[in-house]
Amino acid sequence: MRLILILLFIFFADSSNAQNNKNYSKEFSFVNENDIYILQHKDGYYTNGFLLQFSKALLKNNHKIINRFSLGQKMYTVGNRQATYNGEQPFDRPYCGYLFLNYTHDNFLNAHSLLSISTELGVTGDLSLARQLQDWYHKTIDVTSASFWDKQIANNMGINAAIKYATTIQPQKAEKSFFKIVPTVAANIGTLFNNAQAGAYFCLGNFENNNNSVLFNATINKNNAATKHQYELFVYFFPNLTYQIFNTTVQGNIFKQETNPNIFTTDVMPIMYQQTLGIAYAKKRWSAKVEIIFQTKEARSQIANHQYGGLHLAYLF
Repeated sequence: MRLILILLFIFFADSSNAQNNKNYSKEFSFVNENDIYILQHKDGYYTNGFLLQFSKALLKNNHKIINRFSLGQKMYTVGNRQATYNGEQPFDRPYCGYLFLNYTHDNFLNAHSLLSISTELGVTGDLSLARQLQDWYHKTIDVTSASFWDKQIANNMGINAAIKYATTIQPQKAEKSFFKIVPTVAANIGTLFNNAQAGAYFCLGNFENNNNSVLFNATINKNNAATKHQYELFVYFFPNLTYQIFNTTVQGNIFKQETNPNIFTTDVMPIMYQQTLGIAYAKKRWSAKVEIIFQTKEARSQIANHQYGGLHLAYLF
């Protein structure tokens, strides 16, 4: 019902007056992803993740460029810790903490096309601080839960590179429409993750061109840029297929097979499907996204698929 009301507001809002507001060239953003947000009383698989990011916009040869510097951490556990502890379910996914630093270079080739390249340095095991953070959090809220961090993926350090391309189908029509489709392709290669991805964004509402849109976290600008709307407010659906070759949070160290019998590793599912349903909003200094993500089994040993929510908040300055 809330989605319907939002859509009605979008269509009846007066969004025809483009503006040339003061623009901001820097952005600080925070992302948190957790399965608690979808209120299904589940806490497992990809159980928590956060990202802190600083972004700065540049203008080079009339192309908008955004450089991003990120610090993030992700936690992975079995699907149901209590049931596993009680012997009611098998150990169906490796425990793993993943801590990483990332640099991303977003190059908007034009108003509708993005070419993004990135490099990432990551660590697993106790180096990731995931066990320490979860233990501290549970003690803080006075919650006792079954934990298997002694079986987590071992300490490991690796590096990865990634590339992504996205562009709008029929951009001339999208300029005057409340609807657009933005196909994307991406690939990761390195010692941490090796995969290929393909998907598409289906957007409905008040949105800017991709080089100015919160869809790609691109509301910052080096200089004043005319926008189509006084604000962005739209819903989006993003189905995505991933062909997995290697995933360090599931398989451990790419260079050697795990020999410690206390550490559980398994194989990845070659094909993984993920879909994201989200609402995005941006106006002046603030932007935000709220997402619900459904994901099929990432590891062969997983008993069930997974769902979680994501909250994105950014401040421009």
